Formats: sequence, C-alpha cells, structure tokens
Amino acid sequence: MEPFPYDEFRPFQREIYKRTYSGLKSGVHVIINAPTGLGKTAAVLGAVVKYVLETGASAHYVVRTRTELEPPIRELARMAERGVVVDYAVIKSRQDMCCYDQLKRLDYLEFLAECDLLRRMGECEYYPPKDVDVPLRSTSAYVRMLCASGSCPYEYARQRVREARLLVSTYYYVFGRERADVKDRVIVIDEAHSLVDSVARLHSIRVSEADVRAAYKEARRYGFVEEARKIYALLAFIKRARGVASVDELAGVLGGLEVEGAAWEVTKRRIESGASPFTPLVLIRELGRALKGRARYFIEARAEESGKAIVLYPLEPEAIIRDVLREARAVAHMSGTLPVSLYAETLGVARYERVDIPFNAFVPRSNYLAIVDVGVTTKYGERGEDMYLKIAQRVAAVVNVSPGGVLAVFPSYEVMKGVRRYLRLSIAHWYEDQGGIDWGGLPDRFFVGAVARGRYAEGVEYVRGGRSLLATVVIVGVPYPEPAPYLERRVESLKPRLREAAWSAVYLYEAVVSVRQAVGRLFRGPRDRGVLVFLDRRYVEPELWQSLSDVLAGSIIVGDVRESLSAIEDFFGRG
Repeated sequence: MEPFPYDEFRPFQREIYKRTYSGLKSGVHVIINAPTGLGKTAAVLGAVVKYVLETGASAHYVVRTRTELEPPIRELARMAERGVVVDYAVIKSRQDMCCYDQLKRLDYLEFLAECDLLRRMGECEYYPPKDVDVPLRSTSAYVRMLCASGSCPYEYARQRVREARLLVSTYYYVFGRERADVKDRVIVIDEAHSLVDSVARLHSIRVSEADVRAAYKEARRYGFVEEARKIYALLAFIKRARGVASVDELAGVLGGLEVEGAAWEVTKRRIESGASPFTPLVLIRELGRALKGRARYFIEARAEESGKAIVLYPLEPEAIIRDVLREARAVAHMSGTLPVSLYAETLGVARYERVDIPFNAFVPRSNYLAIVDVGVTTKYGERGEDMYLKIAQRVAAVVNVSPGGVLAVFPSYEVMKGVRRYLRLSIAHWYEDQGGIDWGGLPDRFFVGAVARGRYAEGVEYVRGGRSLLATVVIVGVPYPEPAPYLERRVESLKPRLREAAWSAVYLYEAVVSVRQAVGRLFRGPRDRGVLVFLDRRYVEPELWQSLSDVLAGSIIVGDVRESLSAIEDFFGRG
C-alpha cells in the first residue's frame, strides 16, 4: 500500500508525490509550487513517509504558525487509519503547550521566567513529564490528554523528538535562535514563500528605553554595580540613536557585559520578596546573545508613544536559512504562491527538482476572467487625489456588477485610505484598519478592503459550506513593500551574490507572492469561478507580466475597467 491518505490521487497529486520522493532519494532540494486546494500536503507527506519508512531516515515538517500544524497532523492520522503508521511527534511553543491556564496569559518572557522557576523549585506538578502513551490526532487534544495524565506536553514532546521518525513543528524549532538539530534529517518547509520574512521576524529583537531603564534600576537595587554601569551606557545609546544606528557602536557598548548570573540572582531575590520572578535583565541578556551570534544585524531607532526603542533585524535571513539547510539530508519546499526561480536564487539553491503547477493548469481558463487596467497606477510619484478618485471609480464600478463578495487588496494603508475617501458603497463593507468582520454572517454581497500581507489578504478563507463567497478580487496597484532603510540595506547586502537580481529578491518577490495570495482568496479549488481585476499599468511590463504569466495570460487589457463591465456581466451571466 502506498503511504497516501486517500483512495486515489487528485489531478497533479501523483506528480508531486513521485517527484518529491525521487528528489528525497537523490538528496536534492525539491521546490513545489502548486495552487491552494490541490492537495500538496497529502502528496508531499505521503512521499516523505514512504522515504522515511524505506530508508530509516528521520524527517522534520515545519509550518509557519501553530494553526498550520493541524493539516499535516490530520493527514498523518488518515494514513494511520489506512494502516500506514510512522512514529511522529508535534511540538509548538512552550507557552502554547502549558497546562497552567493562568501562565498562558502572561507576556512570553514573563511566562518563561515563571516556568523556569516552577521547574527549578520542583513546584510544577507536570514536570518532569511521565512516560505515557497518548495518540496524536490534533494538537489541542494532544495537549489536553497529556495535561490530564499529569505530564507537561512541551517536555513530553521534547523527549519524543529524540525518538520520533517524523517531527511536526513551527519554524522556530528549525530556524529560531535555539534551533533543534536537523543534521542528516529531511526537512519539509510548508508555506515556503513566507520563510525569509518569518526567519527575519524570528531573529528580530526589540528593546525599549523603558525596558533598559527598568533593567538598570534592578541591577543597582540588587548590588550589580558593574552590570548597572554598562546597562546605563546602553540606555544612553538608545536615547541618542536616530534612524539607522551603528551595530559596531552597540556591540562596543555591550562589550564584556554578562548578565546571566545577575538575572538568576535577581529572579531568586524577587521570589523571596513575593514579586514576579521576571526581570528585564533577561531582555539585556537576549540582546547580548544576538550580537554574539553569527547573524549580521541592522539596527533601527524608533520613537514610540512610551519613549524610544531600538529594533535589531537580521541583515541576511537567507544566510541563516542556508546554514540550517546545508545540514539536512534533503529538503522539500512547498507553497501555493512561490516564484520558484527567484526563491531558489535568493536562497542560493543551485541544484533542485522543480514542480511548478501553473494557476491556469489547475483552474480552467473558462472559470476566470482577468482584466488589466492600464489607465491607473499607484506608483509612488504618481499618487495623488486625482489618481485615488480614478481608482475609487473603477472599484465602485466593479462592485456594482459583482454578484458576490468583492475583496480589494491595496499595496498600503496610505493608498487604501486615499481611495476610501472617494469610494461610496451601498452594500455591507469593511476595511482592514477598522476590523469587526462577522465571518459567520457575511451577506451574499459584501466588500472588504484589505492591505497586502495583512490579515484579510493572507491566511483567511472567504468560504462557507465549501463554497467561495467571493466573486471578484481587485488588486489595486502593485503590492511592492514600501521602501525602507532596512529593505534597502538588505538589497545592498545581496548585491555581491545576486547582482541586479538583488532588488527583485527583496521587492519583486514580495509583490508577486502578495498578488498570488490575493488570487488564492477567491480560488480555493478548480471549480471556483470569479473575476480578477488588476488596477495598474505596470502589470503589462515584462518582468511583472512574466512573473505572473499563468494568471495574466489572456487578460483583457483596457484603459478604464469600465470598458469591460459588459464582459464581466457576461461572465457572471454564464455562471
């Protein structure tokens, strides 16, 4: 029996299954891009389980967020029901898996302090974990059952990690600062389009003026004079920092500062006095650890409501990823919105097996109408009230002829607010900066204004009863990230390796992914039907058109989307 969770393969699944398996056997990277709804998870997991069972290798399947842990676990459970059993474990953050509800409400660093204290003092009733047999059908049930058996789910999972042939976790446990050992393991990266940005976030650190001032006071209060002196120098650094700050200067300020012993001693004294065990000295410790690591950082100083803060961003998250992946036996990257060649070039993956299922091969061309309006643009130098008015008129016209929901995705809050000033709608409507959508009670016709890379444009489903509630997606402008010093420095850092492709690796990559994410809100499967409207003349420029050719091919090119309203009405009339 093939280790596949269903009776038969759907279109394209067998190809993904076979080519993933052959890539793993060859020890190369397999980069899979296939539209949402095709069944990538089942196909890739089937191939991984087959490889693991045949070779005795171990595998690590990583997802971006804890909610994304459930789909692979469901597929593994289905395999088990069909008699294909692989020893597997799941792990997410320590706080998410904690049995004490009151600790889950703390800030994460405070939680870690409380957890560490309970374990060191022998007062956690769930630690050390017990040797129990708990079936894994969902992460929530897994945690509940372990808590009921008096065993810490997180520590239990950590023990199982050493034995399990297949581990399912969030990115943190492979790409975070305290990553697991992946040497000679197969790694499967789900939602690979978000990997670079997610790793940048995992390795970012924010330290505020208030945090440092509190750490200084604690060090002085408990007699750590030398530590207090250096922490005061850090406070002075933050106060005088403007815009882009110097990494070398910060490293010099923190040179020789060791607060590990002070942090633990202060924790004990706080406990003795009946206070919370958390001390802001922990933040200073994490800052020092980051600067001593291999990653290069970019520092930005920010003025915030409560004072100033510095934020450290990794300058080359791609280098962090490469360091991890070079230890793996083989790697499978999977996504529904991945620019494969650009992704591989950015990560420096020279040899790989490519499985790229075009959008128009999965969704029949008769099921969608694509329109490119070259009469408007959100290009920065051409933005203004007149342009916002033209865009608003076009959006309103499309809303009026759409029989279902309309999602408009804007490149930024600034553009969304500019267009909204002129947009008058008579149907139920929501905007991302306002919130409050009643997902269970969406009417037949509605409008949602979303921002690229925001919570209404990615990771949310406009579906009820298995049916898409959207009739139309309007992509306003090209969703390039807004230029920022950090992004510009990332481009510069990539130029020695990527040369002229460095800009595309940072800006074009994000734009293409965002467009495909927006398209994916409407088309969750091959039977969905709808209209795609692209409001920007830049979509007909060669580089962007080529990057989105499977979506844009066959588009109606107009100078004003109102010229194509009859075509939209005819399309919906045929439905």
